[in-house]
Amino acid sequence: MRPKDLRQGSGTKTFLDAMHGGKVHLARFILDALDGRIINSKTENSRTPLMYAVCLQDQGTRAKFTRLLLEKGADVNCQDEDGRTALSHACEMGHLDVVKLLVQFNADPDVSDAWGNSSLMYAAFSGHSQVLEFLQTLRRRLSHT
Repeated sequence: MRPKDLRQGSGTKTFLDAMHGGKVHLARFILDALDGRIINSKTENSRTPLMYAVCLQDQGTRAKFTRLLLEKGADVNCQDEDGRTALSHACEMGHLDVVKLLVQFNADPDVSDAWGNSSLMYAAFSGHSQVLEFLQTLRRRLSHT
């Protein structure tokens, strides 16, 4: 998932290019230089840098960028134009590492998209049993508190 048609000069494109190149130090520098103004910026389909980070293929890079964005204050429950969150994208991809990280930063697994699908449903539809099991266990724990 690569962003298209970003406004030039916003810093978002530069940040996303650094992220897709795996350049964590450069990405951190860009965030700091812009005082975090782009942390929740949106691309043409209303996706945020966090949504792109959770979809990165390399597990180490994905974890570093997801953590960086969350620690810098990214809105963990922000929705794109389809009502999808970073958590629903991570569940669809089967990226259990960032699913757990997002939940630690208070991602809401019950947020539904424009079609009524939750993160749990994306994990199930995509056949990611470990993610599904994690979310079901989380739901059981939350219902007992």
